[in-house]
Amino acid sequence: MEAADRPLITAASLRARDEWSRGFPGAEVVWEEEADEGIGIGFDGIDPSAMMRAFCRTKSTWPEVLEWYQTVLGSLGWVGAAVRSDWWWEWTAPELPGERFLVMDRSRVPEFLQAWAVPQDTMLYEVLFRVRTSADDDAVSHA
Repeated sequence: MEAADRPLITAASLRARDEWSRGFPGAEVVWEEEADEGIGIGFDGIDPSAMMRAFCRTKSTWPEVLEWYQTVLGSLGWVGAAVRSDWWWEWTAPELPGERFLVMDRSRVPEFLQAWAVPQDTMLYEVLFRVRTSADDDAVSHA
């Protein structure tokens, strides 16, 4: 089946997948957004990927959050790599072209720019799950 013949991916289908539904234990989602494929995501709306995105708070540390995602996503066949080793990781699944899973430490954002209060003993991180039917048009590698 050609990519153009496949049905578009929905945010609901991403929400149901293990990659998304296995959230970090004890984390609180403070903001979430989603988009079906073809809607357009990112600051300019150009990326046609389906998406699930959340900002979460936890009392755990960034190394603990990162290690947990490395273990869980690795067990599902995803391969991770540091985009910025100290705060941004991206996973891809070789057998699933066009799919990306990103986890970013957002505690590094200066306090005056944070949209949510982050208590001193808490960290904020972002999770982004992007999927598109066709990997051929993957000009946007990072959302």
